[in-house]
Amino acid sequence: DDDDDDEGDEAEEAGEENDRPYNLRQRKTVQRYEAPPIGKYMHFLNYSSLRSDTILTLDLSRLSRVKKHAIHSSDTTSSSDEERFERRKSKSMTRARNRCLPMNLTAEDLASGVLRDRVKVGASLADVDPMNLDPSVRFDNVGGLSNHIQSLKEMVVFPLLYPEIFEKFKIQPPRGCLFYGPPGTGKTLVARALANECSHGDRKVSFFMRKGADCLSKWVGESERQLRLLFDQAYLMRPSIIFFDEIDGLAPVRSSKQDQIHSSIVSTLLALMDGLDSRGEIVVIGATNRLDSIDPALRRPGRFDREFLFSLPDKKARKHILEIHTRDWNPKLSEPFLDELAEKCVGYCGADIKALCTEAALMALRRRYPQIYGSSVKLKLDVASIVLGPGDFSKAMRTIVPASQRALAPPGRALSPTLRPLLATSFSLVLKALLRVFPHAQCTDRDNTHGGDNHLLEEDLYSDDDNEEGSASIYEVQPAASPKSQLTSSAMHRPFLHFSSSALQQPTAYRPRLLLAGAPGSGQSSHLAPALLHHLDKLPVHRLDLPTLYSVSAKTPEESCAQVFREARRSVPSVVYMPHISEWWDTVSDTVKSTFLTLLQDVPSFSPVLVLATAETHYSKLSDEVRSIFQRTYGEVVALSPPGEEEIRHFFSDLLLVQAARPPPRLRNAEVLPVAEAPGPRVLSAEEQRRLAEQEENTLRELRLFLRDVTKRLATDKRFNIFSKPVDIEEVSDYLEVIRQPMDLSTVMTKIDTHQYLTAKDFLVDIDLICSNALEYNPDKDPGDKVIRHRACSLKDTAHAIFAAELDPEFDRMCEEIKEARRKRGPQPNESSNEPPVAAPDKPPDASEAREAPMPKVEEPAAKEAEPEITGKHTEPHCLGGSSQPNTDGDSEAIACATRCSITVRLSDCACAVVSVVYICKMYLFSKTNDFYCFLQILLDMVVKKSEGYSVEQLERLYSLLSQCIYKHRREYDKTQLLEVRETQHTLV
Repeated sequence: DDDDDDEGDEAEEAGEENDRPYNLRQRKTVQRYEAPPIGKYMHFLNYSSLRSDTILTLDLSRLSRVKKHAIHSSDTTSSSDEERFERRKSKSMTRARNRCLPMNLTAEDLASGVLRDRVKVGASLADVDPMNLDPSVRFDNVGGLSNHIQSLKEMVVFPLLYPEIFEKFKIQPPRGCLFYGPPGTGKTLVARALANECSHGDRKVSFFMRKGADCLSKWVGESERQLRLLFDQAYLMRPSIIFFDEIDGLAPVRSSKQDQIHSSIVSTLLALMDGLDSRGEIVVIGATNRLDSIDPALRRPGRFDREFLFSLPDKKARKHILEIHTRDWNPKLSEPFLDELAEKCVGYCGADIKALCTEAALMALRRRYPQIYGSSVKLKLDVASIVLGPGDFSKAMRTIVPASQRALAPPGRALSPTLRPLLATSFSLVLKALLRVFPHAQCTDRDNTHGGDNHLLEEDLYSDDDNEEGSASIYEVQPAASPKSQLTSSAMHRPFLHFSSSALQQPTAYRPRLLLAGAPGSGQSSHLAPALLHHLDKLPVHRLDLPTLYSVSAKTPEESCAQVFREARRSVPSVVYMPHISEWWDTVSDTVKSTFLTLLQDVPSFSPVLVLATAETHYSKLSDEVRSIFQRTYGEVVALSPPGEEEIRHFFSDLLLVQAARPPPRLRNAEVLPVAEAPGPRVLSAEEQRRLAEQEENTLRELRLFLRDVTKRLATDKRFNIFSKPVDIEEVSDYLEVIRQPMDLSTVMTKIDTHQYLTAKDFLVDIDLICSNALEYNPDKDPGDKVIRHRACSLKDTAHAIFAAELDPEFDRMCEEIKEARRKRGPQPNESSNEPPVAAPDKPPDASEAREAPMPKVEEPAAKEAEPEITGKHTEPHCLGGSSQPNTDGDSEAIACATRCSITVRLSDCACAVVSVVYICKMYLFSKTNDFYCFLQILLDMVVKKSEGYSVEQLERLYSLLSQCIYKHRREYDKTQLLEVRETQHTLV
């Protein structure tokens, strides 16, 4: 369709140029017929293009001007190519926007209300809320990217604040940087914060933002022209910043198979960024998710001097992001909860954390007010009562899938709260061994002791006198500011750049390796190693397992292995993770083994590349090659043992002593919420209100001019001279006794001048009032009175005829709409939105409401009655029922029956007697404090004793079976039936 429209525009332009053929005979001018106007104030409004999907701006001043095109008027080419192109582009954009209208609104909906007002002031319907830069986003709203913010300040802020530093060394600050990383890590957010930071202060920095496809055009050379105009404008308004979002779509890799248009755009961008002409104080920033898709010529100093990797945030950065998104919450979240939540959000990017806060708030709303999901009208809510809890965040985390885990789950994850009592001791041993063989892990959990928002590097805060002491000067002449020191003989022969070999500058580790070995099912591959990688979440982890070697069919296993080591050496310090190394070594071929050993030996001795492996067997049963890689004498092997008795007791105590005895959840009574007041109409912005007021005033001004002309014509008519002035009361003393509201043409003119007429209807009402007053006061008897009556009727008919002939109906409709809009915008005490809320209907509750209603209270039995005892023999009382809900019909009778009977417990019987809420609570407290709690304690001791020596997998299976029994009886009030798990334990043992 766009091509057809463009071809139509080109045909129109060509038709204008080809209307004058080169013939020997001169063509005569043809006079076209033009219909004469009906009247002086008739407005010709062309509404033929107002279709169901098209709304045009009603601008009377523009519509009153009619463009006349004649064939012989194009004898000169006054319009340039630029003007013609802009005209075609404007027409095409108008048609495209008119196609992007909402599908659920009709032409009548769009032509009324606030959308119509926006159209009147010139706003586009397709852009009802135009995008703008949020001025509240500053560097304080960016978490976990302090190093990137530092570099941006060096590039933009420091040259403006400290120009003397760059002048001293005759250097130019970096003028280009490239943001790359996974989606949702804050690349565009940093650019927005930079724009707002540069918009404050005395000397502001101009900020230009272009998306990847903004500069592209189907016209040849137009994309290059837009780029040149962009850089020219940025140079004129320097200092300035140009931000290219998704730059891989604008400057992809040039190749022979690529379209020549993209190659030309890339060449133009290269020349503009670093050509013969210096671009001055223009900083160019690019952002992309695919670094390999950008042309390599852009990635060099002079164009993109720096490259910033936006990786997934670590624990500290995640906590900072959570604090930013929850800083305005009332009440605020506590520090311990933020620490725990940040630890749980492994693999979450900044956008995922923001979505987590949003989902948690919605979960709290769903929990507090579930009624609003079943109502189609707005209900009155108490927003202060919506308080988030830990369960809301837990449910939100279960619903959110992080962007990094949609394709491949990260290898690291924290120990679950369920398994932490069981594996806490083993994990502490593994962590100590890791810090011994790989001291770089200490840098990952080291907190910023200096705090604040400065986030300076820790090494820069210490004095460098020790580094310079005893070293030779690098200057020909010793500067005055340089510290003077006595050179030793060793310093004379020491290299200048010897700091990299100093043990005080960075930790040193010789070929760091760590192996977690133990019996099968000890949790080394399923729990301990992922928890260790979670502790190293700042370091990049490169997985080297069997799926990595054989998942990509286009690569050989040897090539995949080499790729893993290349990436690990490129981003040091890093981790190479090899789970199940015993199976891995027995499965791969000899060439893969040789390749692996060769690559492992080629890694420099002191390179911080940790090789972490797990083995589902004891260290002595591994092959000789694997044992040669991990040396036990150097502390590189951690032998795991089964959990002890104390760990097993802590593991099962919460399940058996707390969760098993927990009463079933109570059904919450949902309150009946009143209907809220109807929301007011959407308001326009201040600028739109101003433009709308000007538009309305222009329309009403034309109305007043028309009314004055009509009034003057009526007043100057000799037939209506009697109505031009008020009635003289001295001549007609009883006029005010008969006529309650006098009216005449002079009074009408005064009301026009005082802006009391908003529509033509209001004017005609007063004309009709003049006629009715004349008919009422002058009876149809005297000939003089008859003349006055005839002239009054003639006045009325003449006025109505003038309006019918000369007033445009569309113009009259616009005046009516202005009057209605002003009435709604003004304060109206009886407005519909101010009606009192509708009260809830007083009707009997239905079945669903009866279920949600609270259960009636039952009086407690007499204190002298003894509590029922739990015996070991089984008796079938007549009050036992199979239902797990309280019987609210005969509470007193059931209580008396239960008191008389001896309630027994059978281990395999699931039936329970439930009589009333009060009695069940009593029975539950009695059972917990006496025999039932003792039974649970005995069961816990038996489980701990029988499961001694079990592996982690066997303990997890037993925990699952016990949890299934508890879940099966979760809604029963008689918790004594849970003792049937004892039979399950016997079966398992």
